[in-house]
Amino acid sequence: MYRQNLMRMLGESMWVAIPLMAFMLFLPHEVEINYEITLFLLFCILVVNFLAILLPLQDEPLGRRYGLLIVLYSIPLLALTCAAIRYSGGAHSPLFVFLLLVTAFSTSFFTSFGAAALVSCSSSAAYLATLLIFTDLSRNDMQLVCMQVLFILLSSFFINRLGVESREQAQERTKAMEELRSLSQMDRAASSFVSAVSFEMRTPLTSILGFSELLSSIRLEPEKEREYVAIISREADNLSRLVEDLLDISRLESGKLQLNREVTSLAHLLEMSLPVLKEVCDTSGIVANIPEDLPGVMVDPQRMKRVFDSIFGYIVRRAGQGTEVRTSAKKEGREVVMTINMRNREAAGTPRDGSRIFPPLGANDKEDLELAMARRIVLAHRGNINLINTSGGWFTIVLRLPEPETQDFVAPPSSPRGAFEEGRS
Repeated sequence: MYRQNLMRMLGESMWVAIPLMAFMLFLPHEVEINYEITLFLLFCILVVNFLAILLPLQDEPLGRRYGLLIVLYSIPLLALTCAAIRYSGGAHSPLFVFLLLVTAFSTSFFTSFGAAALVSCSSSAAYLATLLIFTDLSRNDMQLVCMQVLFILLSSFFINRLGVESREQAQERTKAMEELRSLSQMDRAASSFVSAVSFEMRTPLTSILGFSELLSSIRLEPEKEREYVAIISREADNLSRLVEDLLDISRLESGKLQLNREVTSLAHLLEMSLPVLKEVCDTSGIVANIPEDLPGVMVDPQRMKRVFDSIFGYIVRRAGQGTEVRTSAKKEGREVVMTINMRNREAAGTPRDGSRIFPPLGANDKEDLELAMARRIVLAHRGNINLINTSGGWFTIVLRLPEPETQDFVAPPSSPRGAFEEGRS
């Protein structure tokens, strides 16, 4: 991007520099100038510059050969400029300033000092060859020419170093902005997660406190007492599960949770968790497009089953009856990708209370606790999970997991903490 901006700047400066150079040719001077040929060569430089601007440098495959394009762009500019100098006064030509401009800009395209030195030396050699071969240099002109060549080399070195430092500063600023954006997203995710946890804990705590107060304040029939005690016990179990989930998330993020990995089929994990969807759809009618030769993934089966249970539980909680579910899986590079598409034709994307079944992308919706756990388990396996709203009322969950590698069989699995940090970055 930096070199593309520099190329654009050079192209725009040409439209100003060439008319100025042409104007300087008509100022009072002592050398003989062939105006027809010189102005024609300046026009050719504008044509080359115009053609370079039209190139789609951001598209493939031109973008990958940017350095070669710069060389092919600089060579005709250098040749036309040296030819224009030859017909406009040689060593005393006002177009020497333009040669200096082209050389300095060309060296700034390269981060390597060797490449920049090669460009500046080539420009100096072409300038010297033009003067020695095609013009009559007097002994008095030698000092001027040597000073001009030295000025080309020094200015090219200065512009190249300045360009390298500017490029490094731009990269540092970009990296700092990305880190700031990542920290901002993490802060919003943490706030959303805390809100979700607080909401999830409020319900069992309210039930426990309310029924405990009833049992302690009034005398109840034995059947009612047993019913209230059963409610308290059930809500206490729910609260205990929430606390355990929080501890699991903490252990996942700190790398203290050990994963018992083994090669597992995604189809098997999907089959084990499908019963969760019985509340909202007929699981026997779910369309599953999973190739038989799909490679397995190196995961902890119990933890990964929890991921599928959380995903399907989310569908049950948010979609309701009449949900249509389709699943597919494929291999992409070194990853196995599973896609779960769902749509509720009866609800048409909106439940009875008027709120959306699934929040739109970018909405500040509270993070679902079960999905938060699923996301962190997937990140601990060096994978990724995304929730996407698609056209036609479909909602898509995309799960990506890496294929087993050699080190998964011959060495201990990498730290989940490292995988979590990698996933967040």
